[in-house]
This record gives sequence, C-alpha cells and structure tokens, in this order.
Amino acid sequence: MKTLTRLIILLLVLGFTYCKKKEVSEFSDIPVISSYLEPGDSFNVTLTHQIPFSSTAEYAPEDINNLSTVQVNYNNTIYTLTPMGGGSYVNNSLIVVPNAKYNLSFNFNKKTTTAYTYIPSKPTNYTESVTELTLQKVDSTTNLRTLDPLPDPIQLLWDNFDASAYLVVVENYETGTLVPIRIFKGGRVPSTNRFKKTPTNSSGLQIRANEFVFFGKHRIILFHVLPDYATLYNQNSVSSQNLTNPSTSIVNGYGIFTGLDSDTLYLDIKAK
Repeated sequence: MKTLTRLIILLLVLGFTYCKKKEVSEFSDIPVISSYLEPGDSFNVTLTHQIPFSSTAEYAPEDINNLSTVQVNYNNTIYTLTPMGGGSYVNNSLIVVPNAKYNLSFNFNKKTTTAYTYIPSKPTNYTESVTELTLQKVDSTTNLRTLDPLPDPIQLLWDNFDASAYLVVVENYETGTLVPIRIFKGGRVPSTNRFKKTPTNSSGLQIRANEFVFFGKHRIILFHVLPDYATLYNQNSVSSQNLTNPSTSIVNGYGIFTGLDSDTLYLDIKAK
C-alpha cells in the first residue's frame, strides 16, 4: 500500500526534471532529488540529472546512479545509502519513524548537496460521513431525465489545530476488471482508478458522488504533508519554459525531499 501511494505522489515531481532554458554553455549539471518519506518505510531517495534542452550539453563525470557519498544524519548517527540502480538509494536498516528529522547530503559535480526534512504527525480523528454509497450506472442507453438525484457529498473531517497541509487521495482497490459508473461516448472507460484532491489547510473537505468513476471498494487516504509538498503541487502546472524550484530545504539541487504520514478510511460504492 505504501509503495503504491508513494508512486502516486511521485508523479507530481516529474515536472521538476527539466531545467530552465539556457544556452548550452551555461548548463550546470545540478542533481534532482525525489524522496517522500513515510513511517514504516526504509529510508530511500532517488537522484536524477536535470534534462537539458540541448543534446550536446555535458553532464558531470560522476555516475549519479552509483555515488558512494549519499548519507543521511538521523539522531546524530550517520547512515550510508546503498545505490540500487536507476538513481535509487536505500538503507534498509534505517526505518522512517514518526516525528523524526532527517538530513541528507552527498557530493556531486564538485559541490555538496544537502537537504533536510521531518516527518509530520499522523492525522487524528479522521472520520467520514458514510461508508457506503449506492449509485446508478450511466451508459448510452440511460435516460438522463430519469436519473435519481446524486447522494449528498461525503464529508471528511480531521483535527487540524495548526492549519497544516493535508492531501486526500482516493483509490479503487478492487481486483479484476473494474466496472465504470459512467461509460463515456464511444464506449471509452476511465483510464485511472484513483484521483486526488487539492491540498488544503482546513480540517475537512467534501467528495462529490460524481467524482467516483468505478463501482467497488475504495481507500480514502489522508496524507499529512509538509509545506514544500503543497508548494510542489500548486506549481505542477508550470512548463519547462517557466520552471522554478519549489520552496524546499535543498541546497545545490532541485526537486523534493519531504516527509508525510497518513491514515486511511474505506468506502464501498454499489450499483443500484
């Protein structure tokens, strides 16, 4: 589960693998960090190059997939991360724990890149107004005039006394072929079994019934995220022409190095 939800979140960082448009002579090979740390996971981070606009730009001589200097300082102890291929670095003996602080460092292209983050607290008093919805299937034969009114929106509530940032991800976890609630024109079915809400600093939000696309069992995952993640989400619409790095703790690098914690509720959507 944690691997899956982490992959969902990692999609947001793809826009940060492009560098600002510069002349080839000005290209500097600055590493891009991608790491979302959740309690219970082994400490992990992914390092990649920026992608320059010119194919003739020169990268640093170091192999970013096989660095020996990637380390993390946790609780005044230094842990070395092992390269696993594809830019992935892991230390299986270092398990991420709640409310902890982590400092990352490594040497690349004659500079020391550093980053720090902490793990926010697990969401508390997370509740939903219903655990089951009954919806009518809609296809090309449906008379829209006879459709029943949609149920009231689902109300999600949680504690948020300090106006922290929270993100909700909804995922259908049925096995086998998913049954769509609405079949689009031409018989096209939805392409994804999950969706997410915009990060919020409130203590609750609503999910409308028409936001769900498949019948079956769903996870409604509430992530307690840090401000740098919320900034990244809000800047995800930038293009390679106007890219700016989000507000993070990273020095001599780009990307995201952040912590999160989550709680999960469940909802079953049945066909009428």
